[in-house]
Amino acid sequence: MITEVITPPSNEGKVKSSKTWHCGTLVYTRAGLITLFVFLLWGSFSFNLMMMVIPSILPLKLKDLGASNVLIGLLLTSVFPIFGMFISPYLSFKSDYLRTRWGRRIPFFIITLPLVTLSILLLAFSEDIARYLHSAGWLARMSPASAEILVMGICIVTFQFSDVLVASIYIYIFNDTVPIALIGRFVGLMQVVGGAIGVLYNWYIFKYAETHMKEIFVGTAILYFLGIGMMCLFVEEGQYPPVTEEELRKTRGLAGFKTYFRESFSSRFYWTKFLYSMAPGLTWVALAPFNIFYYKEMGLTLEYAGKAFAVTAVASIIAAYFSSIFIDRWHPLRILTYSAVFAATLSMGGWVWLFVTIPPDAFFWFSLLGGGLVGIFNVALINLASMPFDIRLQPKSRYGQFCSAQSIIANSTKVVAGLCAGFYFDFWKWIFHGSDYAYRFNFVWSACANVFLVCVICSLYRQWKALGGDLHFHPPAPWSTTGFEEMEQTPFVGVQTRWLNHALKAIHLLMLLTVVCLGLVTGWLWHVGWSFDFNLYLFGIFPASVAVYAVWIRVESSIRADVARCAAGKPVRNGIPHHGVFFVKGCAMLLGLGVSTGIMVVCFREGLHVGVRVFGLNGVLTNVMVIAAVLILCRLEREYDPMLDYDGRKMLPT
Repeated sequence: MITEVITPPSNEGKVKSSKTWHCGTLVYTRAGLITLFVFLLWGSFSFNLMMMVIPSILPLKLKDLGASNVLIGLLLTSVFPIFGMFISPYLSFKSDYLRTRWGRRIPFFIITLPLVTLSILLLAFSEDIARYLHSAGWLARMSPASAEILVMGICIVTFQFSDVLVASIYIYIFNDTVPIALIGRFVGLMQVVGGAIGVLYNWYIFKYAETHMKEIFVGTAILYFLGIGMMCLFVEEGQYPPVTEEELRKTRGLAGFKTYFRESFSSRFYWTKFLYSMAPGLTWVALAPFNIFYYKEMGLTLEYAGKAFAVTAVASIIAAYFSSIFIDRWHPLRILTYSAVFAATLSMGGWVWLFVTIPPDAFFWFSLLGGGLVGIFNVALINLASMPFDIRLQPKSRYGQFCSAQSIIANSTKVVAGLCAGFYFDFWKWIFHGSDYAYRFNFVWSACANVFLVCVICSLYRQWKALGGDLHFHPPAPWSTTGFEEMEQTPFVGVQTRWLNHALKAIHLLMLLTVVCLGLVTGWLWHVGWSFDFNLYLFGIFPASVAVYAVWIRVESSIRADVARCAAGKPVRNGIPHHGVFFVKGCAMLLGLGVSTGIMVVCFREGLHVGVRVFGLNGVLTNVMVIAAVLILCRLEREYDPMLDYDGRKMLPT
């Protein structure tokens, strides 16, 4: 097995003991730790490959067979969470109290391994099965396409059921076997593995999704069986405290039901956190089956889309390596909150594509690839923060229970959102007489979801601050006599004056360069004789950009004044935003200005008058939204000590 218990040296000889790491009763040497990481990451590779391949190919196949958007949304985004709402809480709750010779998590992997593998193989051969049933007369009354949709739908439901059995307890194995001191670096390595999957799959395989579904699914099934099987063989769980009769009594039947819901849903703090768990269902899960149709509407082929995803996956590997070190320094809740604020204010930017269609090559290089690379570091931060976000805010003693309680809300959202997204796009297709132009309205859905989510997580952030924040937070524990559960505090970094200045300078440069660029565009419009566009810029867009720049100067001065007051020991007036995500977003916005400038050049070369107007106006609106985001962050930090230039890694809190 992978664990190596270090025996103290005897008095008879001098033995030099190596450094060890602990996770419960498990003790690892360096070699044992490397072995643990290798097999956990190999299992993660096979699991994430399955979760990437199946959802990316099935929408294409279902649409090719003539399935409606509602059916696609139901099968691919609603069935899984429907199962998850009922199965995940039960398995998670029971697994915390399971005691076997193989541990409490590994048995679930062993039992589900053949089920998941078989369900993937059924999907691979669903077309052959449908043809056989149709030719044998079982489905003779249906058309061949309808028969294939029916059989594939049954196979999808079978796969979703078997998948939710393992997905319900998948992440708990990491919490039970990885030393807490290394969990951040392990999550970073998981992101690197995920990025490697994206590179290999999207660059080499995805372009064959429509023609070689069977072969891809068979290969996925084999890799899943090998990866999870080897993880079960070579990863060992530790020993857990025996379950008392009192604990068993409280987890049985109706008593367990009452205990589960009373402990999980009796705190406003957890309710708010559970509401934020709706984020994946409202955003990428709901829209994921339809994104490929949006890219095809913009003129991209599957090969183009696959290469873009592969390049961004390579970038995410690099970004994950560097961003993992900031998760604990800036706190995952702060990272997610600040990112949500910027996402909500900037999410309406997709409106430009309602009026402009640029050549596919230009859309690929500037929007899909360029835009994806611009925000890759922040995306890596968000992805890395998700697991530590749960670990840092939920009680350790009931981690699985609270994860499953959260999954009830998350899965309910996925069910409803998947159906609603299908109806949403079908509505727009009805408006535009069946045209795939409907998929350009994805930004409206995304913007509405982001506005709701930012309200929720800002409330959670304020509650976290009130409960002690960075220095003294302890998760609420209604079952405890004190009302809280003790939690080890991780060193953090407060607002760093130097990096906050850099963030402010980045936004200032963004505003100034926007004015300069729009001024140059105004002059060029006069030079080429586009009179209407010239007048629009001269009397509308350019003056508006100058006014927005002036507003930013005032906002920046206010923040700097608050920093000076704080440094002098005086109370701040408006609040000082943390430098971390603020600086990352400032740099991303500067790079994004280069992308927008490139698209503007394309519009000039293609003679797209509307494109020049739309992207000029969007540049001004984007700057307005950036200022709005900064003001929200300042308001969020008002009344709280910014811990100016505090570095918990170097000094003790006073």
